[in-house]
Amino acid sequence: MDLPKTDVARDCDPYVTVRFNGRKIHKTHYISNEDNPIWTLKSKSLFIWNIDALELFKSEEGLVFEVKDYDAVGANESMGAFGIPPRTLYGWKDGERKTFSLKPLLGKHDYGQGRVAIRVRRATQHDIEFMDNIARGRKNKPEKYFFSDIKGGAGTLKSLTTTYKKKEKEGPDKNKMKYLVRPGPDPKRKDETKWLTKERIEEETMTDSWSWIDVGSGHLGKVFVEVLKCDNLPNMDTMSKTDTFVALVYEDCYAMTDVINDCLSPRWMFWSQRAFIFNMMHTSSQLFLGVFDYDASSPVDNHDFIGRVSVDLSNFQPDTVYVLKYKLYPSARAKYSREQFDQKFEKDPSKHSTITIRLRMEVESERTLLLSNFNYPSTVYVNVDNKKDFHVIHDTIIGDQDLRQYGLVSLLGNLNAYVEELLDLLTVYYFLEDGFISLILWKSSSIITVPMIDFRTFTLGWVNFGLPLHSLMAFICATSLLENLQLLPSFSLGSIAWLLFVTMELRSHSPNPWKRSKPLSKMIYSLIVGKNGMESQSIKANENLKAIEEHENRWKTRLKDAEKKAAQKALEYAKQQEEYLEQMDAVGGNTDITTKMGWGFSIDPTKRWLLPIHEWLGIICETVRVIKNIIVWEECYITFWVALGSFLLSIIFYFIPWAFLTKWTLRIIDVFYFSKFENESDEEKLD
Repeated sequence: MDLPKTDVARDCDPYVTVRFNGRKIHKTHYISNEDNPIWTLKSKSLFIWNIDALELFKSEEGLVFEVKDYDAVGANESMGAFGIPPRTLYGWKDGERKTFSLKPLLGKHDYGQGRVAIRVRRATQHDIEFMDNIARGRKNKPEKYFFSDIKGGAGTLKSLTTTYKKKEKEGPDKNKMKYLVRPGPDPKRKDETKWLTKERIEEETMTDSWSWIDVGSGHLGKVFVEVLKCDNLPNMDTMSKTDTFVALVYEDCYAMTDVINDCLSPRWMFWSQRAFIFNMMHTSSQLFLGVFDYDASSPVDNHDFIGRVSVDLSNFQPDTVYVLKYKLYPSARAKYSREQFDQKFEKDPSKHSTITIRLRMEVESERTLLLSNFNYPSTVYVNVDNKKDFHVIHDTIIGDQDLRQYGLVSLLGNLNAYVEELLDLLTVYYFLEDGFISLILWKSSSIITVPMIDFRTFTLGWVNFGLPLHSLMAFICATSLLENLQLLPSFSLGSIAWLLFVTMELRSHSPNPWKRSKPLSKMIYSLIVGKNGMESQSIKANENLKAIEEHENRWKTRLKDAEKKAAQKALEYAKQQEEYLEQMDAVGGNTDITTKMGWGFSIDPTKRWLLPIHEWLGIICETVRVIKNIIVWEECYITFWVALGSFLLSIIFYFIPWAFLTKWTLRIIDVFYFSKFENESDEEKLD
């Protein structure tokens, strides 16, 4: 970063050499005319270094990285170097990114600037096999997908002159319409799969992929993602149709599919570049997918953004195949709410742009997955070598509206988005309100299965009973607390665990199978045994659709009622303010008390007031979002530890004599603190 200019007419052509004890062990390719270069797999950024600890600590200087400016005519000029001591290398956290400043070598020119960022981690067997595959030059090179070396993107002339469908004149598919398979036919069946009917295209699309791209540096598990198809995409071109590709971002990984030319409902065949394996670093990480129109006409113009979606993986079951269909939206929080965005397609919802993926997870150990949540998610960086890819990643993660950015144009939309998010929390409020009312009125019922004898057949069977266990427990706790206040710390922590257990129970009874979380009992089983305690489940398309619609309509009705009440209160407040101003006018209280401030001219005079509001709303929304996700088990692993920790602490606090500790703590404070002031006051009186 910020490398010095060694040439007068242009930027430098930097490359890096790595030496150990004077022996060169690696050298990158040079990057032409760039003072902020980014080395990738294609330019040899990655290498594996085999060394034992004894040999490493015998070295005094460790690894030495030197940055040089490539010169095709003269000598390559050194721009600086830095060393990493053996102890630093040995104690390096896996995957941690560190930045080093360049220093001049002995006798070399000191440019006084330049930094290099590197990552170091211990190589796994997978890493070794990965580098061996690159060295052998296999056909499907993984580095291809880091450089967005996408096949496709037909120009306008080629699009106009290419035939994409034809009617078969002979053979078994006579008089049937066939379509040109894009991005190309199966290499093993070129003649057979060049032209296919719609039915055959759908069949080939759903076939399991045989070419997978393995990326990422996590070790908790693997996420298998196949991009299958998109439907009803808007036409982003004038002389032709959209050239579609999908970008995927997960943790420190960035990948792209092949481009499907001139198609508004593209299908990716199982032999195309569509299947990716992401190595998981943390359970809270989301998978981001963005759909774009490929722009091959100019290296400067960005690819046109169509829509995005984020997939929360925390509640997916391992070893279960999911075929997921998502609606595409322009932003995580659109400029208008999602409901208003959906109103555009209210007459015909089938015209809404969608993306379909197939997803499966493999977890090494469920216990390790649970325990990993004690580590805070680390900041990761996704490096790209051009601005086009940077904008693709930005739009895939954030969309076309960055809520963190302040501006005159985007301000109103951002503030509305924050307010909409806070209004969405009314759902959680009503969720808790219903639970509280059911608790007080003894309406809540927990299903208990008990064995019963059928006296008609004299057989043992299982019968479900609904008992108000939560109301009974609340009654016992409340009466015990009134008689013994020292139980307050224990009951307070127990209430947190109890609240989370209740929300888990409510979610488990949701008619929508996609809204259900992992059961608490299964997670405890996984923690003890180390294996997944859940069986693979099958969810049919539109399962319980009628019950789901009734449930959602009931919540929407309650939210609309709340909005009407809020609007009515706002109207009453406005009338009160108007009456107050009229009274002030009557008594002559309309004196102008404003003062002129010497702030000078500003193109945005409201920024002084609105920017802090914008920032604080962002902080509030992020904080409330985390709390909401924990309460409703969206972050099921974190919620599990909060619930379990609160429950265990409540048991421990139950046996602590809080009254005794409080009494003697106050006495000690009185003896050593207040008696000091009494002695000082007595001395002043004597004086």
